[in-house]
Formats: sequence, structure tokens, C-alpha cells
Amino acid sequence: MYSIFFKRVSRLLSIAWLATTVSGCGNGSGASGAGGESGATGGATGSGDATGSGGATGSSGGAGGARASGGISGSGGNRGSGGSTDAGATTGSGGATGAGGSTLPSFFFGADITDQEPAPVAALGNLLTQMKAHGFNFVRLRTFVDPKAADGYDKTNGFDDIAHTVVFGKMIKDAGMGLLIDFHMSDNWADPGKQCVPVAWQGLTTITDLATALHDYTKDAITQLVAGGARPDMVQIGNETTPGMLLHVCSASGQPTGNARIQGAATTAGWPNLGALLKAGVAGVREVDAGILVSFHIDKGNDFATTKNWIDNAIKQGAAFDAFGESCYQQYQGNPSDPAATKAGWMSTFTQLVAAYPSVRFFSAEYGPMEREINDVVFNLPVGHGLGTFDWEPTSSGTWNAAQPSDPTGTSTHALFRRNGNTYTALADLALYTQMMMDYAARL
Repeated sequence: MYSIFFKRVSRLLSIAWLATTVSGCGNGSGASGAGGESGATGGATGSGDATGSGGATGSSGGAGGARASGGISGSGGNRGSGGSTDAGATTGSGGATGAGGSTLPSFFFGADITDQEPAPVAALGNLLTQMKAHGFNFVRLRTFVDPKAADGYDKTNGFDDIAHTVVFGKMIKDAGMGLLIDFHMSDNWADPGKQCVPVAWQGLTTITDLATALHDYTKDAITQLVAGGARPDMVQIGNETTPGMLLHVCSASGQPTGNARIQGAATTAGWPNLGALLKAGVAGVREVDAGILVSFHIDKGNDFATTKNWIDNAIKQGAAFDAFGESCYQQYQGNPSDPAATKAGWMSTFTQLVAAYPSVRFFSAEYGPMEREINDVVFNLPVGHGLGTFDWEPTSSGTWNAAQPSDPTGTSTHALFRRNGNTYTALADLALYTQMMMDYAARL
């Protein structure tokens, strides 16, 4: 997520893998600006500062597609187990397939509803039923390493830890929906303004040790999810990691107080470390279930050059992935006063990405207003390369989905649902999804 200040008012490397990691400190400068998101108990909002600007600035790597493990197959086929995919491996007609040949929809029509995790079970059941009735087929859930830690998101209840995520994730899977797990790799919000090293990892002194901790955490979390009936269909290794990952030491409120001793910064000097961390996360997933799709995520939905630089460096470091997500908010990756220019910027970025990386499928990992526009952009990408979209917290009203200057007079929010007890009331913008459900029916 971007900054909670703007968006809300209100979780053993194998010997062979270890041999590929990079040891040393390699901190790299210019990781990211200060500020960012902070949260409080049970999904309540925090007061974080505005995010900084630190983008990916590493040197360019080789061109070409992501070195994903088999890519995404079409027409009911199984994902391959090795090597790079070619352009023909990605199709829109058959959908992505996971372990055992189970076919996913070819378009993930999703939303991130993690903020509702504290709600009663009956309420969550009502929400999932309503979402499915309006075409939603996927849910994204974030998870923190230890939200009860000294810098954690929820020191009282531990919401958004892996245990809570397993419970909520099982409800989603039992409802017949796909599940994307967003690993923040932090005890609290991770975003372009801050990437806090979990408290439990702060004593580690080499990148190898840090990558091992990340690998082991990821592998354990995936193991728990699978065992608990909440097998994810896709995961994100990191959240809005434009400036890198594991960059800061943070305060009790989850705000940066200094730079971490060992960093994975997206800088020329830092990319070997960042690559080691990304590969550690990927390995942690694939060692449990190679059929789970792996993705990365940054916040540059209107910036092809920065995105290409980031992807090229990830590929150069040997970080294998199946899909790549962008944040696409009108007010952050667009123009609040000009919807046409905003949509054109998104279209330009995604179209160029598809051309540059024909083995990868792209998705909007988060978006706010302009719901129809961003869905059309991703849905209509060539040869079905548009994997899907995830509306961020349409179950709450905040500045991330507030009325924009370009909206008609009287618009108050672009949220889709409002909870009252165990029932969710549909808000005006949900009608957009009813229409999209009909227009996109062949791929849902």
C-alpha cells in the first residue's frame, strides 16, 4: 500500500540455494524517503507520514522475459517445471494453472479486503457471497511477520499475522475464490516510504543470514497456509518494493528511525542484496508448492522506465517470477483532475511491459478510483497478458478511494461496501462491477 496517511483516515535455505546468495553488507544509499503507512489494532488506521520518493535506480540488466518457472499456461494445461517461458506460453483463454492441473480464471477480478479480518465470521461470509455475486473471483490478503513485535501493526491482537491469515484464507478458498497472499516482509506496513526489517531479524549481520531468515519465514508461512486449507494461488514477495526491501529500523509506530545494518536496496550497489532476498522468498514458496504463482510488486503504474529498470535488475540477479504487479491509484499514479490522461498513462506502461516481457503476465496489485478504466486497461492487454486487478480495501472509505476533483458533484466515496453488523450494504460504485462481470464473463 502507498502511505496510510493518504489511504486510510481511520510474515533452511537449501545448500544449493545458499551457495547462490550474496554475502556482505552492501547497504547502498538512497533507499527511500521517510514516512509511510502505519496501522493500529484490528485494521484501524494509523497516522503515518507521506511517503518518500525513492525509486529503483539500479543499473539495467538484460532484456527479455522474466525467468519464471514454467510461466502460465493456457487452455487447461499444466505449468511447466523449469526454464524460461516463451511468448506463446501465456494465453488468455485457458487461465493460469496450478499444482495438480487445477485451472484458475484467466482474469483475476479481485480485491484486497484484509481490513475486514477482525469482522465476525458471519459478516465475512456475507461479504464473500456479495463479492462473488458481483463477479469477484479473487481476494488479496496481506500478512506481516510479527504484528505483535515492538514495531508491529497490532500489538494487542496480532491481526494480519500468519495464523489470522490462514483462518481468513480458508474462508476465501472454501467460498471457491482464488487467494493472493501479499508478504510485506515486515512487522508493519511496507511501502515506497518504508521497508522495516522485522524486529526478529534485526540482529543478523550478513545478507546470507538475512536471506535465510526470509526464506525460512516464507517457507513456514506457505506450509501453514497449505496445511490449513488456505493454499494461495499466487503470492507477492514484498509490497511496493520500488526502493527495495528490508531497508529500515522502525519505531513503535512503524516509522523509520534509521537505516538497517544490512539492506536490499534497489540501487546499483544494493541490487545483489535485493536479488538474494527476492530469490530467498521465491525459493521458500517453490520448495513447498511449485504450482503457486510468484509475483513482485512496485508502485509505478504510470512509469514504464522505472518499472523496466526494476524488472531488468531482478532478472539480472536471477530472481524468477511469473507475474508482476503495479499500484495504479488515480491520485498517486495518475492525475486526480484528468481521468483520460491517467488511463493513457496506465495503458502506455502496461502495453510497453507486455512488449518488453512476453513471458510475464501483469496485474494491478492495488487501485482506487477509476475502477472501470484500470480494469479495462489490464483486461484488454494483448494475448491475455493482463492477469487481473485488485481493488484496495473497497470495504472501507478513505482518501485512497475518496472523490476526486474529476468526479461528478455529489460523489463522496468510491468504496463498494459498508458494513453494518453482519451485513454489508452495496454502495453506488458496485454497479460498475455488475457491468464488468457481464462484459468480462468469458474470462472470469
